[in-house]
Amino acid sequence: MQGSKIRLSPSELSLFCNADIILTKNSILQKTVSLLAGVQEKLLAETTQFHPTSSPKISRGENYLGLPYVVLDYPRISTGENLCFIRSMFWWGHFFSSTLQLAGSSKEENELKLTAAYPTLCTNGYYVGTDEDPWQHHFEATNYLPVSSLSQEVFYQTLQKQPHIKIAAKWPLSQWDSAATLLWESWRFFANLVA
Repeated sequence: MQGSKIRLSPSELSLFCNADIILTKNSILQKTVSLLAGVQEKLLAETTQFHPTSSPKISRGENYLGLPYVVLDYPRISTGENLCFIRSMFWWGHFFSSTLQLAGSSKEENELKLTAAYPTLCTNGYYVGTDEDPWQHHFEATNYLPVSSLSQEVFYQTLQKQPHIKIAAKWPLSQWDSAATLLWESWRFFANLVA
């Protein structure tokens, strides 16, 4: 049989035999969904800015670049070329992040507001997306650059260059205890920018 030629290393076999690993992973993901549900409740309680054009959505998956993730999208406005998303994200083994994503008329309406926010974006460690694919969320240099690494003029040119705008912040997973607050504050900052 072909399967008998496939071998597991000792460390793989140890993991393969340990059900607690998957049960712990599932527990962490459920707690993350609960954390984002708490953020969702707070943003719905404190804003009517996007009602009724959009409702929040929490989704989870197993394979963003091979690893599990959980996202909260609100708003999630997508009509034709027009796009307005604020995405709060947990990515296993990597980070929590908050991303403002705009395209079409939402992009055009907000380019100047975002350029005016350049000093705040620099001071608070935000990044600007540079990849042509608007659905990449990793923070490698091929996808994001720190806003502080660009002059205001180059920042504005970066916003104009792509058919979409992505501005993001990230925090290490070790900041679990403050993640809900950080995601909420970043969401509120983005929501005020596009108000």
